[in-house]
Amino acid sequence: MKSEMLSTRIDHDTKVAFTNICDNVGLSPSQALKLFARAVINHGGIPFELKARQPNGTTAAAIKELVDGKGKQSASVDDMFNELTEGKVPNAHS
Repeated sequence: MKSEMLSTRIDHDTKVAFTNICDNVGLSPSQALKLFARAVINHGGIPFELKARQPNGTTAAAIKELVDGKGKQSASVDDMFNELTEGKVPNAHS
């Protein structure tokens, strides 16, 4: 079978991290990409679930509070920090 070239651009940190992991499992980056391509073909798609990150419970509750119009506004950032540290905002976690 004729061999073809496939190239892509990735940022330096991603390349270094990927290369290090490949080295740790005894693969070259090229071999790892070939394995991934074969897995995509065998699976008929990406062989793992792709989904957006979901906020944790605290963040989800804070978002809901804002959507429901129950958010607390402060006059300034300094006032906000003072209110948080003085305990004037209920349910504020440190």
